[in-house]
Amino acid sequence: MRSDRHTVVPAPPNAANNSTGRRERNKEVKQARIFAAAAELFAEHGYAAVTTQQIAERADVANGTLFRYASTKAELLLMVCNDDFRRNLDRGRRNVSAPDAAAAAPVPRILTLVTPLIVAGRRSDANTAAYQREIMFGEPTERYRAEALVLVAELQLAIAGILAAARPSTSTSTSTSDSTLAARAVSNVLHLELARATLAETPPTVFLTELTAQIELITRGYLAAGQ
Repeated sequence: MRSDRHTVVPAPPNAANNSTGRRERNKEVKQARIFAAAAELFAEHGYAAVTTQQIAERADVANGTLFRYASTKAELLLMVCNDDFRRNLDRGRRNVSAPDAAAAAPVPRILTLVTPLIVAGRRSDANTAAYQREIMFGEPTERYRAEALVLVAELQLAIAGILAAARPSTSTSTSTSDSTLAARAVSNVLHLELARATLAETPPTVFLTELTAQIELITRGYLAAGQ
């Protein structure tokens, strides 16, 4: 007798995981293409001259897809520049940890820490000015702007460590807030002066001289407060 019942073949136990894995890999591939396209176009033409349509076309994705990974052109810039910030901050921390730098005075150590950030930032003044503007005034709820603020906090923590280590053990102050506030001042000076220098096209040697003078002033005040 004929049966109208159909045999149901169960899916392999890991089918759902495989499907999820493929989706995640596809997302990662698309994000990598978008990142590469944005980085290349910003480097070639500058932030202001690039459109999201151009980025989408070079990444070979639809505009709607592009905005699922970064909601605005500013977020695309933050995504690209945050990667540079992260790598150069790591490089600066490694440089500061080297034996010759570890024994240096606080100002040279701070300059050793921030020099990779400065060198990278001056490669494209227009992009750096836009990046600094977005860090300071961008939307606080956006993903990549939030990531940038975390990187700034990490930079401030590294500077605070250098300052705290420079204060004599006989210091009358035991508060860590002093080094945190001084580090914030140094970090703010760095970002503001970098933005100003990129807009004014200040020569790197002049910029470094002016930045060093301000870091020395903040550091002297911090050390004097602990005496």
